[in-house]
Amino acid sequence: MKLPFIFCLSLLSLGACQQDSEEEVQPEYADWYALRAPDDRAIEAVHGDIDGTLLITTGFKIYQTTDRGRTWRTADYQNNSGLFGFLQLQDTLFVLNTQRGSAFDSTTAYAIHASHFSLDQGMTWKRYMDWRRHTNSELSVARNRATSSSGLEYSIDFLLTPTSPQSSGSYVETVGIKTSTGKLLSLPQEHQLKSVYFDASSRLYVTGSAPLCGRGKDFSFCGEQNGMLYVSKKPQP
Repeated sequence: MKLPFIFCLSLLSLGACQQDSEEEVQPEYADWYALRAPDDRAIEAVHGDIDGTLLITTGFKIYQTTDRGRTWRTADYQNNSGLFGFLQLQDTLFVLNTQRGSAFDSTTAYAIHASHFSLDQGMTWKRYMDWRRHTNSELSVARNRATSSSGLEYSIDFLLTPTSPQSSGSYVETVGIKTSTGKLLSLPQEHQLKSVYFDASSRLYVTGSAPLCGRGKDFSFCGEQNGMLYVSKKPQP
C-alpha cells in the first residue's frame, strides 16, 4: 500500500508529480464561462485555450487547467517578482514581470521584461536572459486592449469618480469592455479588471479581481477574494 505513495514522492522531487486542486464548481452564465482562481488574488493574465490547456497567473503563481477550471495544477515558477503577462513566440512561452503604463487611461498598458520561459505549455519554467535588451527588441504584450481576428479592438472601459465634490482626486472604476466601434460589453458581476486576451478562435478572455460589492470609499469584495476569469462562449466579431 505504501509503494505508490513513495513512488509519487520520488517523482515530486523531479518535478513530475504535481498536486491538483480540489474540483470546483464554477459559476454558470448565458454568454460567459466563468473560472475562479485557486488562490485569493486577482487574475493578472491568461494564455491558451479554454477547450485545451489554459494558463493564468495571480501575480506570483502560475496555474494550468485542462478541464475549464474545475481543477488547477500549480506550475513550478518560484520567484518574488510579480507577473503581468504571457507571450508565445513559436514553441516558447514567456512570462513578463513588469508593467508599463496604466490600464486606466486612453493609452495602452503593457506587460514587459520576459523573466522566465517554458517549453511545456507553462508547467516548468527556466530563467530567461535577454542579451538584446540594449536594443529595442524587448518583448512585450498589451494588457488593457486586444484585437479580434477581424481587426476590431477591445479594451477595458473605466470611469473616474471624484472622491468628493471639492476634490481633484478620483476613484478609478473598471466598468466592462468596449470596442473600437463604441459597443459596450458588460460582465455578469463587477470587478477590478486587469487584462484582455483573444484565443485562436477569437473568443474574448477578461481577467480581474473577485466580485465587488462596494466601490470607492465603500470598496469591498462580496466574499472570498479569489480572482475571476471570463471567457466569451461565442467568438467576438
